Amino acid sequence: MAYLWPKDVLTAVETGQLPPLEAFRVLREMDQYTAASVSPEQTPNLQHLDEILRELDNLIGLNEVKKLVREIYAFIEIQKYRQKERLITDPLVLHMIFHGNPGTGKTTVARIMGKIFREMGVLSRGHLVEVERADLVGEYIGHTAQKTREQLKKAFGGILFIDEAYSLARGGEKDFGKEAIDCMVEPSIETTKPGTSLVLFGM
Repeated sequence: MAYLWPKDVLTAVETGQLPPLEAFRVLREMDQYTAASVSPEQTPNLQHLDEILRELDNLIGLNEVKKLVREIYAFIEIQKYRQKERLITDPLVLHMIFHGNPGTGKTTVARIMGKIFREMGVLSRGHLVEVERADLVGEYIGHTAQKTREQLKKAFGGILFIDEAYSLARGGEKDFGKEAIDCMVEPSIETTKPGTSLVLFGM
C-alpha cells in the first residue's frame, strides 16, 4: 500500500498494519522529498546516525540486540512524528537491563546507544558513566543516597551504567543497596525529558 501522508503511516502503525521499522523507512523516504524546505536544525544528523549504526553492525554477533536497537530508534522517531502531527504520544521510558556474560559487549552497546540518543536529541551529552555497587552504596544511613545522587549528577545528560546491578538487592531489606535503588527510582528524578539521564542495568 502506498502512503501519501505521515499521518497515514502513523495510523497504520497504530492499527498494526505496518511494523515500526517499516514505518520509519517510509517516513524517512517522505522526509527526503521535503528536505529542501526543512532547515538542518530541525532534523537529526541522519548521516552521523547511520555511521553510529554501522559501528553497532560491526560488532560480531548480537543480531537480536542490533534489531532491538533499530526498533527503539524507530519508536522514538515515530513518537516525534506523532507529536508533530498532534497525535497522542507514548512516554519515552528507556531504562534497560543488559544481561550477558562478561565480554559479550554490554558496555560497548551502551556507549553506542548513548551516541544514538544524543544525535536524536533524547540525551544532551550521551556520555556513559559506569559504576558498581561500591560507587553507590555507603557505609552509614544517609551516605548511600548522597553517593547515588552524586553518580546521577555525573551521568546527567548521558547514561548511568550499573555493572552487576543485582548486587544492590542481595542484602535484604536492611541492606543499604535498597536505599540506592529507592534513590534512583524517586519520582523527583526526571528521566524522560531531553538532557536527563538514562539508567542501564548490567547483569
